[in-house]
Amino acid sequence: MGRKDDNLKTMNQREKTIGFFYVLILFSLTTAICSFILFFSNSSFQLSGSKRSALEQMERVRRFEYSQNEIINKVKQADEKISRLDPGLNASYEKREVNYLLGEVRDVYLRYKWDERYRIFDHVATFYEFRISDKERLWNIKKNIEKFKIDLDRCRNNTENKKNNLK
Repeated sequence: MGRKDDNLKTMNQREKTIGFFYVLILFSLTTAICSFILFFSNSSFQLSGSKRSALEQMERVRRFEYSQNEIINKVKQADEKISRLDPGLNASYEKREVNYLLGEVRDVYLRYKWDERYRIFDHVATFYEFRISDKERLWNIKKNIEKFKIDLDRCRNNTENKKNNLK
């Protein structure tokens, strides 16, 4: 125990004061940093920023839903007109009307091109354009098949007549 007492005795008043101030400064600094983090930092700023971005996201979703509801009638009209479209008739006004409706559907995508969700409107318009062209192509193929069948029957009849004339 003699050594411990010697260490305490060798510490003079100046060293005790410096040690006290070091501990006091360290404690004050730690208290100030903790107080700043707990009370003075604007932690609600991040929360309000995320709230603001969530509200903006919800508003964009509402606009997208509104655009969908607005366009669905035009898509239904275009679908009905394409279903009734007869490629055999040369009704260019019907095709123009369908193309106009599809142009309005595609225009929604062009207005909101920066938002990827609106790309669906472009895809829908492209789908119906392909549907029109496929319907016309199928009609042309059917007409060509009918024409070839008629030509084939005519050729068969002519060959039968030639065979009968040769006998």
